[in-house]
Amino acid sequence: MGVLGLKTFIESSNRNDLRSWAFRDNRLIIDGCNLYYTLYFDCNLDQMHGGDYDAFEEVIIRFFENLRDCDIHPYVVLDGGADHTDKKWDTLRKRKQEKIKAAFALSAGKRARVLPILIKNVFRQLLHKLKVPLIQCLEEADWEIAALAKEWNCPVLSNDSDFYVFNLTAGFLPITHFRWKNMKVNRRINKKFIQAKHFTVGKFCESFRMNPELLPILATILGNDYVKLQNIKSLDWEKYSVPDTEHAQIHGLLNWLSQFPGPDAAVSALLKLTRNKEKPLVQEALSKGIQEYKLISGYLAQFFHSKTIPRTASIGPLQVLPKWTLRLLLEGKISSSIIDALVHQRVSLTIQVEDFQLPCSSETSRPIRQVIYGLLLLGEQHTADKLELAIKTFTGRSKHYVEEYGRQQSKLSSQKVEAIKTRVMEGLQLETLWKEPHNVRLQVLLDTLCVSSEILREIQPALQLQLFVTRYWLVNAQPPPSQVHLWGLLLGMVYGQFSSTPQTQRDMLLKIKKLQTGRKRISLEHETAHLYSQWQSCLKWSLCLNRLLCFPVSEPEVARLYRGKLVHQVVEELRRGITLPSLLVKGSSTERLFKQLKDAVVSLVGEDFIKKMRTGLKHRAAGKTQKDYSGQNPPIDELSSWFEQLMCEDIDDCEDDDDDDDFNGKRRKSKAKDHKTENPDVSYTIRTRHKAKARNADHPSKKYTRGCFD
Repeated sequence: MGVLGLKTFIESSNRNDLRSWAFRDNRLIIDGCNLYYTLYFDCNLDQMHGGDYDAFEEVIIRFFENLRDCDIHPYVVLDGGADHTDKKWDTLRKRKQEKIKAAFALSAGKRARVLPILIKNVFRQLLHKLKVPLIQCLEEADWEIAALAKEWNCPVLSNDSDFYVFNLTAGFLPITHFRWKNMKVNRRINKKFIQAKHFTVGKFCESFRMNPELLPILATILGNDYVKLQNIKSLDWEKYSVPDTEHAQIHGLLNWLSQFPGPDAAVSALLKLTRNKEKPLVQEALSKGIQEYKLISGYLAQFFHSKTIPRTASIGPLQVLPKWTLRLLLEGKISSSIIDALVHQRVSLTIQVEDFQLPCSSETSRPIRQVIYGLLLLGEQHTADKLELAIKTFTGRSKHYVEEYGRQQSKLSSQKVEAIKTRVMEGLQLETLWKEPHNVRLQVLLDTLCVSSEILREIQPALQLQLFVTRYWLVNAQPPPSQVHLWGLLLGMVYGQFSSTPQTQRDMLLKIKKLQTGRKRISLEHETAHLYSQWQSCLKWSLCLNRLLCFPVSEPEVARLYRGKLVHQVVEELRRGITLPSLLVKGSSTERLFKQLKDAVVSLVGEDFIKKMRTGLKHRAAGKTQKDYSGQNPPIDELSSWFEQLMCEDIDDCEDDDDDDDFNGKRRKSKAKDHKTENPDVSYTIRTRHKAKARNADHPSKKYTRGCFD
């Protein structure tokens, strides 16, 4: 939500509507989506290369630590699915097109704002880890946030201009003016506080001698996400303003409204300014606009206190959500996308910075989403009456479809996608999915990602999902990933796994930064960006499926899996000819973990698959400029020497020279043995490759096909 122009008007320099507040020792209702959006951009974190999630995590940790130091008790509320009335759908479509344009601009090296695809996952995971009270609403969150703030008599933290309209006694704190990074100390009581700007509707309306109940009419005329009255907004309201006043149109409209005792009189006067044929529509729009800002008790307070499921979830369109999903949805442990898929049979796909000449990166993950849709829509739990009441379906001969909104080049597009079942899904019902045996739920996930159950014993549980997703990505991504893209991705995982160890970060980064001397910025290579966008999309929807299946495998810490600038930088250096061992500290835990991840991937897809991958190297010929072999295999002798070095049974057995640039790594005789890291949190055993190779002889992944549901 948001009221056009109101934020700029209130925060303009010639007004005094925001008062300083040394904020501490209070409850605070936080608009969660607005918070992570604002903090990510305000801290200038990476957008072009897919995001730097660990850096974002550090920002969030510091934010909540500072709140704690000031005895501020946060309660975070996230948006859920789209409103069941679809009253905001036109606005959402326009915003989706704006996001496509922004991503396209970033891909072309221009300035824009695009949130990385996994930000909400990282934010939810971290808040659960920090034990910050969190609720994910079933629909739009703004009204519920305002209702809770009124009930608890505490302020709201957000940048959404709608909170300038809700009449909250404790007021509104704009994030823009919330100086959380620089805490101050009240010397009188020796307590820390955060300097904030405070807004209340009461004081604002006093400055215009206006009834606060008239503010929703102002918001409706200016235009918000639900109602737009362009004809009334375009009237000459400036004539009611003081001459030479900044934002004279809004100022004049406020002066005009202040002459009326209440909403009824103002609506009657507005209708007199409206042509007869438009009067019914205007009156309906004004009535709806006024209702949007009327507050009664919501369900957040009860759920925060006692985890009580709201009664509104069991009536109307939301009743299609099974009871067991409601608690997990409200706790933020299941993606809100399942609400849109069930209630609207529509899903809006996240747009990423990628190659806009290629198909949308989310197409690679479509088979994963099709299984999710199958679990949601193809069970037998819904009665005909229930479906008719709650769902707008696309059906045909017992088939169900979900309309996906993504992009075609730089334009918003939609496509109806069929819900499907894997073999093991026959007979499964959404209502009782949580009761199914673990092995059944696990097999649904494995079938979807085309992974053999035999591999489970060989990979540490905490690493299974990310490696299964990597296997799926290697087989299904288009264009096919090269070896340098795979090694870059795994190096990013290694860095993330040890990111809490400062010395490890320094060792890895110094080796890479040493190679980047003199470079001002990391360029965007579109193929690399597109491939990693596909991997992130596959991970996002695999996480969603794993949650819907009640976590048959452990969920990894998303912030540890991908660091955009780092992996792009590693790929660039590997393509230029820097050897992989030169980027790892010899004999370190990072080196051993990389080898374990690499061996696990080889066991998942097979050594022959890796050998057949293009290397992605650039070939340097004597007396000539570099030639890029990223689209084809380089000369066989060059490929063989580089690949042999990477596929050594022990990286320690490879020649390691930081200054070596000629791919002349040598392979020594390998020994078949198990390897374990020193860190027990990341240690697991990879069985010898000859065993994995024998098992992979008839593994379905050896067919290199997308079809896993035959």
